[in-house]
Amino acid sequence: MKRLLTTVLLIALLGFGYYFRGLVFDKGTVAGPARPPASQPVVADVAIEMPAPILVTAIGSAQSIATVMIKSRMDGQIAQVHFREGQEVKEGDLLFTLDDRALRAQLAQIEAALERDRASLQRAKMEVTRQSGLATRGVASAQKFEDVETSVAVLEATVRAAEAAVENTRVSLSYATILAPINGRTGSVTLKKGNLVKATELSSSSPLVTITQLRPIYVTFTVPERHLAELRAAAAEGSMHVVATIPSQPKAPITGALVFIDNQVDVATGSITLKAEFANEDTRLWPGQFVNVTLTLGVQANSVVVPSAAIQIGQNGPYVFVVRPDSTVELRLVRVDRTVNDKSVIAEGLAAGDRVVVDGQLRLGNGTRGHRSAS
Repeated sequence: MKRLLTTVLLIALLGFGYYFRGLVFDKGTVAGPARPPASQPVVADVAIEMPAPILVTAIGSAQSIATVMIKSRMDGQIAQVHFREGQEVKEGDLLFTLDDRALRAQLAQIEAALERDRASLQRAKMEVTRQSGLATRGVASAQKFEDVETSVAVLEATVRAAEAAVENTRVSLSYATILAPINGRTGSVTLKKGNLVKATELSSSSPLVTITQLRPIYVTFTVPERHLAELRAAAAEGSMHVVATIPSQPKAPITGALVFIDNQVDVATGSITLKAEFANEDTRLWPGQFVNVTLTLGVQANSVVVPSAAIQIGQNGPYVFVVRPDSTVELRLVRVDRTVNDKSVIAEGLAAGDRVVVDGQLRLGNGTRGHRSAS
């Protein structure tokens, strides 16, 4: 019986003790001092003051400076094609030869007639000289002398007409050989050897081939009209550099220069058209190809610059975490003017020398303590 009472009493004391302990901790009367929040490891960098280029980016397309459609200027049959499709040609290279046998025969006939007229003219001039001597001695009549002089004038006109006919035929004969008018790359040949071509279809027919200039080449792009004043000011100071990058080759930029600013703003889009010229010696730029374009308008001195990794976007806009001297961080709103490569130019919110967090922001809040380290 005593053992039973002792066991019941012991259980009651243990239960009271657990109850009392829970009551005390619930009321917070026995709790120890609060532990300070743990510091978070972060990577920080310093905002610096440096000259920063003023860049405008856009999407442009490569455009050939010159494209020539080759057509025949005479009727005839294609006797020979002297190039391959897609071949690069130089100005003056022979492209096509047309059958010119009829023209050569015509030219020989006209040249023979010209020689006949020249011989007749020479004989008439000799007759003028003879009649002049006879008229001086009173042997020949004045009428006869005038008739001979008239014959000379007629033959001189005949010779000039024949010479013009010869020159005209020679020009027509030159159309039988079609030469490249520019340097460039040939396209598809629409008519091959043996086909007939007609000069009367010059305006309506397809070209024999199209030659497209590749060196140099234009890149056409548009920028918002808010940059117009800066564009004109920069153009007045000298050449403006333009960098084009092919989307599939972002690490291989191509450098050129701005050569054209359109004379009016497109009222529908609020943009202005620009053209940059590239030497394109390696022909990496191809007509019709889309490229990313970066235009340098100038350099802004004393710009406050931080790594772009420091910029975070919140409900109130861009912000950074600034590391205070006591190793706590402060959330600070900033205004980003532009991004240059992996750097952001800060218009408002930071000063040179401020330390900003560039890695570990997700673990931070306003007032959090962090372990600082230089990036």
